[in-house]
Amino acid sequence: MELLLQAAELLADSAVEVALGVAIGLVALALPFRAQAGRPQIGWDIVAAAVATLFAIVADSMLEVPADLVMARLDGWYTSVDAASWWLVIPAYIVLADLGAYWAHRALHTRWLWPTHAWHHSPKHLYWLAGVRGSPVHMLVLLAPYYIAFIVLPLPDAAIVSGAMLVLNAANQHYIHSNLKLPFVRQLEWIFVTPRFHFVHHSTTPRVANSNYGFVFSVWDRMFGTLTDPATVPPDDPLGLGYEISSWRLALGLRGPAHRSTAR
Repeated sequence: MELLLQAAELLADSAVEVALGVAIGLVALALPFRAQAGRPQIGWDIVAAAVATLFAIVADSMLEVPADLVMARLDGWYTSVDAASWWLVIPAYIVLADLGAYWAHRALHTRWLWPTHAWHHSPKHLYWLAGVRGSPVHMLVLLAPYYIAFIVLPLPDAAIVSGAMLVLNAANQHYIHSNLKLPFVRQLEWIFVTPRFHFVHHSTTPRVANSNYGFVFSVWDRMFGTLTDPATVPPDDPLGLGYEISSWRLALGLRGPAHRSTAR
């Protein structure tokens, strides 16, 4: 019964995520901020979404055991957290998780982990569904900061709030990978990641791709010296890897004969 409930929750969350992605995608079609070469690889992206979901379930299971072991030893700290107001805990969790995701993202651009991340950078045409590409190690590395943040700051009403956080995180992934034009974009980018800000990170030029690592907040890139101002990048800057390799090898995170790291 518990397994069926988990499956039902997963299907419900997935349905909401897809609905949000489609909505964002439709708005982006009407209000694009740049021209894109080629067409989306919808077939590969559907396969990637299904496989990434399986990878995420496995990674979630792998991270859950050590997380439970650590949390069992932090009862005193959790008493203090429980006493805090939810409107302080939830924003603090989001900031802490996003900071961890920034550093995890930078780690994926090192020469050791780049092959596991290259699949995510392979689309030459970005839209909401292209952002879900991820190899097994990619998923594990990027999920870890959210578990660490949850260990430090367990969310109130965990089942409901955690589910909402997962959906919002997926919606943010759809949003930053969508070709969506926003008003006051330069002002927004002082604090938040926008699609224009993140598209820079998907450039075929390694120097440019090794920047703009943030997911929600752009302040980490400003703070740690990894910012590339989108205004300095040509609007027709090509996206993708800049080299060819089997999609299956990319999806599994394997190094190929034509592999070229974008690491600094």
